[in-house]
Amino acid sequence: MGSPEAMTLPTQLRRMQHSVDPETGAILFRHPNITGLPDRVVEGDGYTMEFIGSTLLCLDITDPGALGNLLAEPVKEQLPAGL
Repeated sequence: MGSPEAMTLPTQLRRMQHSVDPETGAILFRHPNITGLPDRVVEGDGYTMEFIGSTLLCLDITDPGALGNLLAEPVKEQLPAGL
């Protein structure tokens, strides 16, 4: 296994611990071994990502619906009506 810096974001996500808040549907991915203050924070519609260097420390999906809409935007014409 390579260093976390050499891993792609999808690979890092697969190795993270995750939890789901049953009341809000929020999803939290946390790095299992690294703690500390991030040196970079990226916020978007429904999510926050925190990094230390190129290692993902935390992905907090506070609004899965908003994130789903953001991900669906490039292929919106191909989706069934009502999504």
